[in-house]
Amino acid sequence: MNVIPTAGRARIALVAALTALALLATACGSSDSGSSYPRRDVQVIVPYPAGSGIDTTTRALVDIINDDGDFGHRLQVVNREGGAGSVGTTAILNAKPDGYTIGVVPDGPLTLVPQTEDVSYDPDKLTVLNELIAGPIMFVVPGGSPFKDLGDLVDAAKAHPSSITIGEGPLNYRIPADLLEQKAGVKLKRVKFDGDQATTTALLGKNVDVGVMQLASALPQLSSGKLRALGITSADTVDLVPDVPTFKSQGIDVEWLAYNTLIAPEGLKADVKDKLASTFEKALKSDAFAKAAKKLGLIVSAAPPEEAAKHLKDKAANAKQVLGSSK
Repeated sequence: MNVIPTAGRARIALVAALTALALLATACGSSDSGSSYPRRDVQVIVPYPAGSGIDTTTRALVDIINDDGDFGHRLQVVNREGGAGSVGTTAILNAKPDGYTIGVVPDGPLTLVPQTEDVSYDPDKLTVLNELIAGPIMFVVPGGSPFKDLGDLVDAAKAHPSSITIGEGPLNYRIPADLLEQKAGVKLKRVKFDGDQATTTALLGKNVDVGVMQLASALPQLSSGKLRALGITSADTVDLVPDVPTFKSQGIDVEWLAYNTLIAPEGLKADVKDKLASTFEKALKSDAFAKAAKKLGLIVSAAPPEEAAKHLKDKAANAKQVLGSSK
């Protein structure tokens, strides 16, 4: 029997140990660690149907990132509509926090809906990545309306309580209408619509006196003169509609924005979060997205994670004061 000298055995043991370490390093490198992220395509869930405003916005942004190629793998938009956005939001927040399931959601399912109904997710347990859009709400009237500004609307509502019809929709529209009534001391006749398109149709058919909608939806009809805006709920006037005065400038202390936010499940690793946030921030600040946003009538925010998270927290708190406990 051949006996290996002690020195030889030591060398063999050293080689074996180094080989094991090399294999371990290789195994770690093949995992979905932050340093190797992404190793496959990433799913971007939109909780509304294809062709909706938030879907169009998300696809424009994703196309810029995919065309750039720096992310390393492709982003794939997946529509998961239903439940006023809660179905898709549930799919995002209850997914594995590995960076391969993220989503673009309006703030309603995070800041408003959980205050009025039970949802199957915790709106406080999430990772906020970027704020894409910060859109003000507008009160609009048919082009031939006798109302020229919010003062005219308030005067008419005081003279004829509960008779001036206002078309609203989701909570992001209901709350500005609530605030107007509270601040001005009036009562309007509320008519609920499923979306901006239905409200626009009602306005053009002169079936309601006033409509509540986002700037992006109203802009085409404003440009044609078929609709006219009485006021906008932004802090300052907006470049896309510089002639539309704010609520505050008309003596009504209402400021209200609707956010589209990029989110992921809670527990996302810091380096994965940074990779996603920096990738989307670059696209949000690109000339290509600026052009797309202007065409769509959108106001680009590009607020970083901390600021975007604060916007959601503050809005939820403000909405709670208006809505109370509605569950």
